[in-house]
This record gives sequence, structure tokens and C-alpha cells, in this order.
Amino acid sequence: MCKTFYIIDDHEMLRVGTSGWLTSNSDWKCCGSAGTHEQAFADFESMAGQGDLPSLLICDLNFYGENTGFDFISKIHTLYPEVKIIVYSMFFAAGIVQSAVNSGASGYVSKNASCAELLEGMEKVLGGEVFIQEELQPNLIKYYSFTDALTRREKEVMELLIRRYSNDEIANQLGIKKRAVENYISLIYEKTGVNDRSELIERYGK
Repeated sequence: MCKTFYIIDDHEMLRVGTSGWLTSNSDWKCCGSAGTHEQAFADFESMAGQGDLPSLLICDLNFYGENTGFDFISKIHTLYPEVKIIVYSMFFAAGIVQSAVNSGASGYVSKNASCAELLEGMEKVLGGEVFIQEELQPNLIKYYSFTDALTRREKEVMELLIRRYSNDEIANQLGIKKRAVENYISLIYEKTGVNDRSELIERYGK
């Protein structure tokens, strides 16, 4: 089986360095890379037309300061569900990790990890497992324990808060009234013990 990966990150040296190490130290082959979502979508459309999609996508979350990584993951997962996705990012708060998984990622590795850990994640994700870097798991377990106290809708609102959506954007995304969003946010603050949005993001989504 030919194992191929595509890497997207807005730092060229990271793309080159990571893909170079992986191809030199494993049987994975790099079939492309991009520094923007637009280029990645164009490449995937072309590869899909040739029936030659990668086995796995390695992607960062943020590009040029824009919080578009989750939407990108969701779109790729929807359009090309056969492609496994692993996030490789400098952002690794538990809320961010969970949001990435909810968006369609099968793995999450921080850029503080070794290349060997990234390779381990790639192998396990390709094999059908969900892989979260071991160092990130304790905080994620705490996050799961905390969110058990939230209702389904409160969890949805909190995830969008962590992703820095405005109240209007949350209302549009969930198809509810802005006043309802404000009520959910108040309940989330009460249950988390935080005082405002910035404290919530600092604690759960930085």
C-alpha cells in the first residue's frame, strides 16, 4: 500500500522540514503541500479528478491570523471523507483539540512533539484510530469531565466561543436567536466559574 500525505502550513520551512524528515525516515511519500487553504482546495480538486487523493492530510489550524482552520478541516472531511486528517499545531488547549476532532480530524499533535510522535500519529490514524498526543490527553480528560455538566446546546455554544465566534455568528451557525445565545453564555459562565469570554478562551481555548 502506498502511503501518501499532503501538508498545509503557512510556514514554508516547516512544510519543507517536516515533509523531508517524514519521507527520509519512513515509507510515507509527500504528494503535495500548500501555504493557503485556497491552494490546498485547488490541489485536492485536481488530485480527486485524477483519482489520486493523499492517504492523509497534515494541517495547521491558523493561517495569517485567521481562525479558519476548523472550517477548512470540516470542508475537507465533507468533500473527501476517505482522506484522514491529523492536526499539527502550536495551539493545543483541550477545547481546541476537541473542536478539531469535532470538525473531522482523526488526530492531533502539537508542534512541541517530536517528529517520531507525528509519525506514530499518522500510522495510527491511517489504521482507523483516533490519535491524541499523549502529552495532551490529561487536559482533554479534564475537559471531558467538565463538559459533562453542560447540555448539548451549551457544548455547541461553548465550542463556538472557543473558536472566537461573535454572538451574531453563533446565532447564525446554530439557527437560534441572539438572545438565546446570550442566555446560554451566561449559563456557561456560571458553570465554568469564569467571568467573561476572554477568561473562557484563556482557560479552555488558548
